[in-house]
Amino acid sequence: KHADSIMVDMLRMNRVLEINAEDCYVTVECGITWKDLCDALEPHGVRTPYYGPLSGLRSTVGGALSQGSIFLGSGQYGAAAESVIGLDVLLADGSILKLGSHANRNGQPFFRQVGPDTMAMFLSDTGSLGIKARATFRLIRPQRESRYLSFSFDTAGELFAAMAEVARADVVGEQFAFDPGLQAVRMKRVSLMEDAKSLGKLVKGTGGLKGLVEGAKVVMAGRNFLKEGSFSVHLSLDGRDVVDADAKAAIVRRIMAKGGTEVENTVPKVMRANPFAEVSSMIGPNGERWVPVHGTVPFSKATRMWETCEAVFAKHAAATAKYEIDHGYLSCTVGQVGTLLEPVMYWPDARNAFHDRVLDAAYLAKLPKYPPNPDAAAAVAKIREDLATAFMEAGAVSFQLGKFYRYQDGLDPTAAALLKQLKQLVDPQGRRNPGGLGL
Repeated sequence: KHADSIMVDMLRMNRVLEINAEDCYVTVECGITWKDLCDALEPHGVRTPYYGPLSGLRSTVGGALSQGSIFLGSGQYGAAAESVIGLDVLLADGSILKLGSHANRNGQPFFRQVGPDTMAMFLSDTGSLGIKARATFRLIRPQRESRYLSFSFDTAGELFAAMAEVARADVVGEQFAFDPGLQAVRMKRVSLMEDAKSLGKLVKGTGGLKGLVEGAKVVMAGRNFLKEGSFSVHLSLDGRDVVDADAKAAIVRRIMAKGGTEVENTVPKVMRANPFAEVSSMIGPNGERWVPVHGTVPFSKATRMWETCEAVFAKHAAATAKYEIDHGYLSCTVGQVGTLLEPVMYWPDARNAFHDRVLDAAYLAKLPKYPPNPDAAAAVAKIREDLATAFMEAGAVSFQLGKFYRYQDGLDPTAAALLKQLKQLVDPQGRRNPGGLGL
């Protein structure tokens, strides 16, 4: 905390400034949410390659570019920063820095590089180098024929090997997996009312008789199609036509059959029908506190990284038992480069003001309330720190660096020195987010 500090709220800077479907780019103010951006682009038959996190109903473009973000579209197109081609940044001295081809006099923001790629320095900077005012993304035309697949695996090693092979095949839009712990949580979380809402969107989105048939399949599948104690992976893929989509699905099935069993595709189907749902997952299904930590590693290190994380939890077994701390894992592939692992923890503790402000009041009213549990919170913090250290020592890449991840400790000295020099250049008095990135 610093005296005489202010926070800048960008939510009112939420306009779409230009949709140029011919030249394939869109420029927006960075306070716009991902859902509002997607809604604005839909009538034009275009979208951004990466098109948002699952929290995109509330999370903003600027937040994703400052913190780093993956999910929708990431299986094919990688993280949010890889879809950006232009940026306007407000520096600490009040000047506006243009990054991308619109930095050319009379230039349009249609191309990312105009000489050295200086834009990259201001992405995932946690706001430490400047305030993102406007961003330009490239546009693509979505492939309209979609397929949804889910598979069950008995071991983490088989799961991660199959996910890596599918990622290298470059055929999926999203590929994400749950371990048995998180899978059980997600099956408990969804209420009958939420099921009905998602089903309605699925039927409407698919249309006609086909939509009714797909909806009936979801109802018949229920939530008991996954074997207890198993890992599960869920995939969404898109093709130019029926032949293309079926060919990609065949590639996925051939790879997944080596160690997995195909199960009902309810999870990816409902997720795609309702991608920007309310962010109820930031607390547990019974109102528990929730906190994640994560890192992305090369495909070849995914199983080893999972085993390392499990060793951290084993080390803290006494505390997790004493304070009723449960854990699970979400994992995703990021483009054709690596696997993200996100251990998450749940424990009984009081909600904070952020939960009450962001989550639906009617939803919260149905959940039990817990008294403050500082000893449990301290135990969770220690486990989370040990997990972050394990990711750093493995050379993992993390988003949302902020002041938590041991970013400076993991950097090569020459890279750390360059970052400090850049900070000195654009923010010589250290006004912007002091302490962010360890600066």
